[in-house]
Amino acid sequence: MATDASGLSGEAQQLFEAALRLPESQRAKLADCLLDSVEPTDDPDWEKAWGDEIARRIAEIDNGTAELVSWEDLRQEMQAAIDAARARRH
Repeated sequence: MATDASGLSGEAQQLFEAALRLPESQRAKLADCLLDSVEPTDDPDWEKAWGDEIARRIAEIDNGTAELVSWEDLRQEMQAAIDAARARRH
């Protein structure tokens, strides 16, 4: 698992390292809680918009118009984009 924790304060770095020792399910729950703390999701307009988006995507899959991508292909594409962005920074 590649992680980039550069730019964290000493305290945040210690918390990050401790979090990495948690089981994957607990790390995922912690990440979800932290994200909610900076991007609250209890907005009814937000929930309706995402509900509509999910329904649209399901309909596209059901009627065969969605362009589906495997997780492995997407992961490789995302990693290439991250690597390219890092190369531009240096």
